[in-house]
Amino acid sequence: MAKRDLGDLDALPGEEAEAKVRQYAIAIMVERIMESVARLNVRYDEWFNESRLWQEALPQLAIQRLRDSGFLKERDGALWFGPALEEEDGLGEEVRSSKEDRVVIRSNGEPTYFASDLGYLLSRFERRHFERVVEVWAADHHGYVDRLKAAAAALGINPERLVIILHQMVNLKEGKMSKRAGRFVPLDELVDRVGADAVRYFYLLRSPDTTIEFDLELALTQSNENPVFYAQYAHARLVNVEGTAAERHPTLPEHADVSLLVQPWELDVARQLAFWPEVVEDATRLLEPHRIPYYVHDLATAVHRFYHAGNETSEYRVVVDDAALTRARLELCRAARHTLRKALDLIGVSAPERM
Repeated sequence: MAKRDLGDLDALPGEEAEAKVRQYAIAIMVERIMESVARLNVRYDEWFNESRLWQEALPQLAIQRLRDSGFLKERDGALWFGPALEEEDGLGEEVRSSKEDRVVIRSNGEPTYFASDLGYLLSRFERRHFERVVEVWAADHHGYVDRLKAAAAALGINPERLVIILHQMVNLKEGKMSKRAGRFVPLDELVDRVGADAVRYFYLLRSPDTTIEFDLELALTQSNENPVFYAQYAHARLVNVEGTAAERHPTLPEHADVSLLVQPWELDVARQLAFWPEVVEDATRLLEPHRIPYYVHDLATAVHRFYHAGNETSEYRVVVDDAALTRARLELCRAARHTLRKALDLIGVSAPERM
């Protein structure tokens, strides 16, 4: 593929040909990643290349600053970062919390990923003036958290401005995923098998510190046991109720008298709706998006109970002969439908009108 797109590589000097192939391969890989995450309705405002850091000499600048302040030391021909000035640094526990030294430049002169991370700290906090940085890492990188925060503190950056969320790995019903053992299901295959809605919902349904149990069979099931189907079906039911009301009562009172809503299942829906603003605020403030699908499930449960009450007893249906009562219940349905749609949209999941 590279020869087809890049021409006669054999005519180029070895290093030049290698550089061209490397850039070509990186471009292809990034393009495929973009396509994969786009299928999951993930859009990035900016893709930042590591090479840009070195072009702007930011890792070099960070290394020089750490060297000048005494946080870099040479050992075995390599350059290491560590709390070298433990007693006199004045930078507090953040710097000393990193118990192990970390190689910045290898003995062969090649930089490590940590060197790039040092430059990336300066890029975001000093060059681009980010107030806060939130990074999401796999939980198996937990040992790196203290080191990076220590490096931030040593560079004069308040480590509290660097928020690192550790995300547990995913277990499939078919077996545990492990990138190191080579046991994993690519994102494209997962989306192909269960759809983007199910992937997003199942991933967001658990807090980052909880291992996700992704049940492929359940994700394909059209039943109340499937949390995605359960939520979307509640929305579709509400849309259907509104259509029925329009047919039975072409003209309804302009204003709804919500004091007519006195049944427990009606009040339960109303209470769930009242929680919505607080749920959004907490999810944002605490960086916990899983609170949204939790709420969606609770609201969907209240909606299904409300709907089933009418199936069991006709007088509890939304659409009844009493136009005022129909209007009040319809107002509740509209509010619930609007909130469900907004909540699902907030986590990138569709809200179908028919199922």
